[in-house]
Amino acid sequence: MTFELNSAVVVLYDTKEFKSLDKKTSGQLSSVCDYKEFKDKDTAEVVVSFPSKLNVDAIVVVKTNAETEQDWRDFGGSWVKKYSGSVRNIYFEINNDFNDSIYEGAMLATYKFSKYKSDSKDEELNIHIDCDKDSSIHNSVFVARDLITEPGNVLYPATYAQRIDELLTPLGVNVRIFHQSQLETMGFDLLLSVGQGSVKDSYVVVMEWEGPIPFHKNLDWKDQPVTRPLALVGKGVTFDTGGISIKPSAGMGDMKYDMGGSGAVVGAMHAIASQRLDRHVVGIVGLVENMPDGNSIKPGDVVTSLSGKTVENLNTDAEGRLVLADILHFVQQEYNPDRIIDLATLTGAIVISLGEEAAGLFTNSAEWGQEILDAGSNSGEGFWRMPMGKNWNKMLDSDIADVKNIGGGRNGGSTTAAEFLYRFVDSDRAWAHLDIAGVCWDNSGKPTVPKGAVGFGVRTLFNVAAAEVKEHLEIDEDMKY
Repeated sequence: MTFELNSAVVVLYDTKEFKSLDKKTSGQLSSVCDYKEFKDKDTAEVVVSFPSKLNVDAIVVVKTNAETEQDWRDFGGSWVKKYSGSVRNIYFEINNDFNDSIYEGAMLATYKFSKYKSDSKDEELNIHIDCDKDSSIHNSVFVARDLITEPGNVLYPATYAQRIDELLTPLGVNVRIFHQSQLETMGFDLLLSVGQGSVKDSYVVVMEWEGPIPFHKNLDWKDQPVTRPLALVGKGVTFDTGGISIKPSAGMGDMKYDMGGSGAVVGAMHAIASQRLDRHVVGIVGLVENMPDGNSIKPGDVVTSLSGKTVENLNTDAEGRLVLADILHFVQQEYNPDRIIDLATLTGAIVISLGEEAAGLFTNSAEWGQEILDAGSNSGEGFWRMPMGKNWNKMLDSDIADVKNIGGGRNGGSTTAAEFLYRFVDSDRAWAHLDIAGVCWDNSGKPTVPKGAVGFGVRTLFNVAAAEVKEHLEIDEDMKY
């Protein structure tokens, strides 16, 4: 084995690779490990700096209890974080069933967003490991992270729609962009009401990956093949001031990432197309900017949605659900998906409930929910199933319209938000809502997530799309209302 200069080498204790490196260093590694009593420990690590007879900066010997794919992703990411900036190459001299996970975790940890730093001197860190590098979807996670990190003056609805087209069309995704004037004609009044206080026009973007069996638009829905599409639906509020119900100024700059749900959908579509998945998937995002202005929607205004339901808007900072309601209706009417997942940084209430540890999962199908939980577990993204039911739904009844956009004050806020969305979903269609408000952005930094945009949801959505399709999903009986 040969290594480039300016390198760190990571090897697992007492493996074939360890013994080979130990021999090259004339027993230096085993001597250090014996001194550290590796044999008597479940986990241990030691760094041998500038070992003899090898032109590397360090050899790291590790004894680990890592078991899951995410454990090994974190393993790869942790060593990248440790050596990033001090070496140009990291070699993982490891040969086990998790090499692909180590590589993906290491690559995820290399992410940087420095395009606006005038003195940026980023140097590429090269990851060396024997694995199938083409199967990693870290670049698709980077797509989401880039979108979420962009400031609102750069990424607004028009530029966001253009970027989606530039990212996905070359991969074979059919991208349809609906401009504000088209949306007005089509009746997207609920979505448009959110953006009417902004000088920026609103957009809807549909991304369709047909896979091997295209959707047969000339057939009646009941005659469709079992490969009816999976629909991924994302909230794309590129900046959220709260509108007339304006937010406090402290922390408002964070509201550039209120489009995190849409970023996850775009990243997932990028991964699905890049990996050429055998699945028909439709992604749809509603892109708006929520600003206060003389033309803004006011608390108490009533607007007719695309579905025909009237909505009383009692809080203009509960705007994401209005965007999602119209695009949920559109994707059902236009594409008839058999499964739907929507993602949104929807409520502060979910952060109070789950903190930054997991996203809230709301669904009308225990089976569908379990598939998403399994996909999230395999990707290292955590979800917790939250309650829904008629009592919460009833909180949304309006005195003057079909539904109001907030429920009983702060109580049960994340559930009433989910119930609002469910009013725009066919009750016999498998649907899930993922509230990612607490997990979209990370302020501490984790092994595979540098401080900032997480790209949460990309890997879960990809795993869902890649999973074997069941012919039918049961809808929970108590959710048929």
